[in-house]
Amino acid sequence: MFRTSPNLVCVIGIAIGGASFAFGAAAPAADSAAKAPAELQKLVEQSNQQRDRMIAEHDALARQLKDASEDKRREIYEKMSEQKKAFEAAQSALHKRIRDEQRAQRSQQRPR
Repeated sequence: MFRTSPNLVCVIGIAIGGASFAFGAAAPAADSAAKAPAELQKLVEQSNQQRDRMIAEHDALARQLKDASEDKRREIYEKMSEQKKAFEAAQSALHKRIRDEQRAQRSQQRPR
């Protein structure tokens, strides 16, 4: 059985929750998506695609672990760690872009 790092589970959980965080967790996803500007929708979609790729890559490496020797396991764990760090950096940058876009839209909506 594959052991998942608690940190990886947390990262994937954050990524999954990131889309709802971008629009406020209290609002239903369908309503938020309908009201969200096109740029934010693109950013959230990009975040979802990154998450899906990360999960697929992680699953592929997890399957390789099943029959791997000890040396190969270390290599696979290193790859998983590198992928996790790259994913975290990409998600962080994407979430920053989402927050910046939200700030820009809020400032445009305020009367001057």
